[in-house]
Amino acid sequence: MIEGGTVKGFGDGEVIFNENDYGREMYVIETGKVKIFRIRNDREIILATLKKGDFFGEMAVFSGLARSASAKAIGECRLRSINRNDLKKIVKEPVIWRILQEMSQRIRKFDDKMEDLLIEDELRKVIQLFRRYVAPQVVDEILKTSGAENLDLSGELREVTVLFGDIRNFTSIAEKMQPREVVELLNIYLGEMTHAVFHYDGTVDKYIGDAIMAVFNAPIKQKDHAWLAVTAAMRIQEAVSYLQKDNPTMTVGIGINTGSAVLGNVGTELHLDYTVIGDAVNIASRLCRDAKSGELLISESTYRLVKDHITATNLEARMFKGKSEPVKVFVVHGMLHDVKAQRDTEESVYVSD
Repeated sequence: MIEGGTVKGFGDGEVIFNENDYGREMYVIETGKVKIFRIRNDREIILATLKKGDFFGEMAVFSGLARSASAKAIGECRLRSINRNDLKKIVKEPVIWRILQEMSQRIRKFDDKMEDLLIEDELRKVIQLFRRYVAPQVVDEILKTSGAENLDLSGELREVTVLFGDIRNFTSIAEKMQPREVVELLNIYLGEMTHAVFHYDGTVDKYIGDAIMAVFNAPIKQKDHAWLAVTAAMRIQEAVSYLQKDNPTMTVGIGINTGSAVLGNVGTELHLDYTVIGDAVNIASRLCRDAKSGELLISESTYRLVKDHITATNLEARMFKGKSEPVKVFVVHGMLHDVKAQRDTEESVYVSD
């Protein structure tokens, strides 16, 4: 144990020193723990957690430069501080002092590299999590166009197309099955819905029991978001029809609406969701609720954007809670053009020209 110096006490969460301070002391932990960290973009990057017997703060002492990180007590801590003069008494040979100075510079470089690795690892985890909800090609486009470090998921008002798909009769079907079978069946159907949404570049906002909510034109802007949503819905119905070989009574009702909504991170420090909120979402949800088994209902705002690509019937306008005027509703029977096939044709024509 190093002798001399001054014993100092720190309470839980108390800052011992801050980054960019010109430190003249190093510390040896006698009791408690210490967290070494940096603040980057208002986020805490933890570099190390130190325990009894460890020492820290040495770089600033040896090199005379500003500290490259901050230190904070974890729990009650007792630290022995040793200043530059104390160290020179302990380390009397000039050559050893120079070696220690050079070591401190190398530690600083390693520390900087470690922070970069920690940030990269944290970013990688965020991207992996994002890929669970957003089509892989959409994530790739986000990274390509803006860079992951510039990804902004803060609040924004934007026109979006919202899709709700709900499995009909699921409760009555599930009552006759074992819990494990229910989960397996639900995963199969929600999996097919998710694949369809991803195939047409949509974002899965959330799963609500046996229902799915998906958004198009977020987080990246999409020129044909309404067309993409309706095509994805038709693909969902096709997939469900195929799955009915094993479960004949299982059907899906879908509702789609286009309108303005607020999109961004919503929640608290403990839990955040990237989601959309607003009237556009509510109407899509109510259309889904009104849809019969195997039916796809869309609002007039969506119909205006896709009418040249679908066959549909105009149903009687309906009053929805919170709306002063009735909403025109259309039931979609089929697609005249697939949005992705149309894109491929346009691109090939462009290339040939």
